[in-house]
Amino acid sequence: MQQTAMATGTATDSLAARWRALQEAEPNMRVRQMADKLGVSEMELVRLRGGDALIPLKGSFGDLLKALESVGPVMILSRNNEVVHEVTGTFKDFTSGRSGAMGLAVGEIDIRVFFKHWAYGYRVQEKVRSGLRESLQFFDQYGAAVHKIYRVSDTDGEPWERLARSFADQELRPFKPQGARPVPQRVAPEAVNTEVLREGWRELKDVHHFGALLKRAGTDRLTALELLRGEWATELERTDGDVLDRLLELLRDHQCPAMFFVGNPGIVQIFTGKVANLRRTGPWMNVLDSGFNLHANTESIRWWWLVRRPSADGIITSVEAFNADGELVLTVFGERKPGIPESELWREQAATLEALS
Repeated sequence: MQQTAMATGTATDSLAARWRALQEAEPNMRVRQMADKLGVSEMELVRLRGGDALIPLKGSFGDLLKALESVGPVMILSRNNEVVHEVTGTFKDFTSGRSGAMGLAVGEIDIRVFFKHWAYGYRVQEKVRSGLRESLQFFDQYGAAVHKIYRVSDTDGEPWERLARSFADQELRPFKPQGARPVPQRVAPEAVNTEVLREGWRELKDVHHFGALLKRAGTDRLTALELLRGEWATELERTDGDVLDRLLELLRDHQCPAMFFVGNPGIVQIFTGKVANLRRTGPWMNVLDSGFNLHANTESIRWWWLVRRPSADGIITSVEAFNADGELVLTVFGERKPGIPESELWREQAATLEALS
């Protein structure tokens, strides 16, 4: 037992030293990028913080999210490897399902939560150029970040402190690295029940029923689009600039409100509104607006598709981005509410994007 503890301590010390060296060499590198470079999970680096800089949280994550309404504005961040989605707003009426497996909030903070993938939570304090930054950070069983909630200048300090103390845990639970999350396997086109797929697609009444259709047809999302190419889906070619640049410029120039969905297995985060401030920085295309930031590494996005689905409210059009593993990393819809058709303004931008490909 003592030898195991000594070995663990030595490994931790070695990782801490490697991390410090990387921070000195690459001071602007994000912690997720550092973790990738060091061959560990992001959570393993976060757990190297000591004292008040790292306080574990109790596992009652649904209750914590519900209690966040009391603290006022916060900045929430959800991401995958390709796209980062940041929204500043106030939690309102976060609710969990009866089983506690899912939860949602709508309004300024618009999220869909899948607690099966929330394994660890921490209150984190880190020194940045502007001073001390505080956040609540949540990770899955593989140590990958699922969701982060940052205290901002307008956050009400006393309720934030009360919440953090109330949900603080006394013990730092052990973590055994398991490697990266397994990537879902693509389905071979010949294995798909194309008759069920095509008939079910034509009969769709609600975009939320789409996942169930894919299961019935025995397919993944990207393979379904490939099978329906030219009928309900168009692959967008990267010819003159990147697809996302063109889409965002169209939305900005025509003042067209849209809905941006970004997620990972544990959460989907949504922003609805117009975009204004766009900036390309190397491989990253960025939206830098007050209340909403989007950062997309377009070099890591392999496929872009324009998709049309029937619904009770007419055709619903989306632009969807997939990484090299075939995983959905970003979806953009026109702004709409249930029971209301999508806007002609959005359809015009989608048609223009399609024509440019």
